[in-house]
Amino acid sequence: MTPRPAGCFKQLSFPTTIVNLRILSATLLLSSQALLGAQDKVPTGDTVNSHPPSWDTIRSAPMSGGLRAFWNVAGGDNAANYREAAAHGFEMVDLLNTYSDYPGRQKENIRNTLDTNKTNPWQKPDFFERIVKRNIEARGNRNAIFVHDIEFSFEEDINKVWADPVVRAASKTATREQFAGAYLREWATWFTLPCQWAKERFPGTPIGIYGPQPFRRDYFGISGKSAQQIDGTHHSDAELWQHIDPFVDYYIASIYVFYDKPDSIYYMAANVEENIERTRRQGNKPLYAYEWLRYHSSNKKLAEQEVAPWLAEAMAVLPYFCGARGLALWGSEPKRQGQYYQTLPVFMTSLGRISDLSDKISAAQLMTDTPAHVLWNTKRPLIRRMRVTDDEWIILAVNPWQAEDAVSTVEVPLEKNRISVELRGRHTEIFHCVAENVKRL
Repeated sequence: MTPRPAGCFKQLSFPTTIVNLRILSATLLLSSQALLGAQDKVPTGDTVNSHPPSWDTIRSAPMSGGLRAFWNVAGGDNAANYREAAAHGFEMVDLLNTYSDYPGRQKENIRNTLDTNKTNPWQKPDFFERIVKRNIEARGNRNAIFVHDIEFSFEEDINKVWADPVVRAASKTATREQFAGAYLREWATWFTLPCQWAKERFPGTPIGIYGPQPFRRDYFGISGKSAQQIDGTHHSDAELWQHIDPFVDYYIASIYVFYDKPDSIYYMAANVEENIERTRRQGNKPLYAYEWLRYHSSNKKLAEQEVAPWLAEAMAVLPYFCGARGLALWGSEPKRQGQYYQTLPVFMTSLGRISDLSDKISAAQLMTDTPAHVLWNTKRPLIRRMRVTDDEWIILAVNPWQAEDAVSTVEVPLEKNRISVELRGRHTEIFHCVAENVKRL
C-alpha cells in the first residue's frame, strides 16, 4: 500500500504468540566492519526477482537500559517475520488504523467523512465512538505498544473558519479569541478520545499516535527559514499537541527518507531534535522515530526503491544521538515473502552498535551541540556527543557531503581534551572513547 504524505497504515494481523527475545548464536553474526565495508555493493532498490538475505545471516540487536527498537513491518509473510524480528531483538507494535470500518467495507469509515469536513470539529459522525471502540476491541493487545494511526488535515486559518456561521454557532463561543482556543481543543478530541478509550480497554499498555506531532514533519524543518516562516508552518503544532499530550505515553517523530542526498541526514536529525525540544515543554516521555527502509512514495523517481545503504546505516543509529529513546521500523510488503529487505543486514549491523552499548547510551548525557539545521546550512559534518563519565564518551560523526571514497578528519571536544577522528565516505561513524583510547565501533 502506498502511503499518503504523512504515512498511511494498513491494519495488521499479529501472530497469536510473540516469541521471547533471543540472541542468535555468535556463529551466525556478521562482522560489523565486514558488512559495513561491503555495503556499497548492496543495491538501492529491489525487484520482484531479487532475494534479500535470510534472517539467519543478520545480526541481532537486543536493547537494554530503556532503549527500544520496534518492528512494525507487515507483508506477505507476517508470522515468520514477526517471529524472526522478535528473535533479533525487536519489540512489537500494535498499529491500528483507527478510523477504518473493515467489517462494514468502509461504509462507516470515519476518515472518509473528513474529506468533506475540514472546518467543523464539532461535527463528528454519529458512528465515531462505535467504530473506534470496535476497532480497539478487535486488536486484542498482544504484548506490544499500541499506536493509533490517525492522519487527517483540517483548516488552520482561524479567520476563515470564524467567518463560517455554522461552525461559529457550534463552538458556542462569543469572541474570536475564545473560538480560536475552542477550535483546536475540539479537533484534539478526534485524537484524544481514541487514546482514552484504548487506555480504558487495555490499562497499563503504552498508548501513542502516528499522525500529529509536537513538531510536524517538515523536510527542511527550520533550515533556511525565518522565524515568521517557522511560526507559519508550525504554530498550530504545539497548540494542538498541548491538548493531546496528557493522553499519550510516548511521542512519535516520523522521519521517512525522501531523497538519496546528504540533506537527508540533517532532515532526520533536525526533525527528531525539534520534536524533542518541544516535547520537553510538556514532560519527559520517550520519543520513538518512525522509519522506512524505502524512500517515501511522494518521490516518484525513487518510490518503492530501498534507501541507499549509507542512509540505512545512518537511520539505525542517528535517532538515539538526537534524543530519541528508540525507533520503529515500518513497512508494507503485501506481495513479498521471506525477509523483505536487501538493506536490513546493513541496518541491523549498524543498530548493533547501539545494542552493544545500550546500557551506557541509555544512561549517558546527550551534550548540547550545534543544531542540525545550522550544520545543514553550512554543509558541515554532523557530530553528536554523549558523555558517560568525565573520561568516557560515545561520539557519532558523519560527513555526507564528501565522496564515497573520501577520507577526512574532524576534531571533537571532550571534557578534558580534544580528539581527532577519521570519517570514511558517507559512513555514520560511532566512536567509543575511554580516557586516551578511541575505538571505532
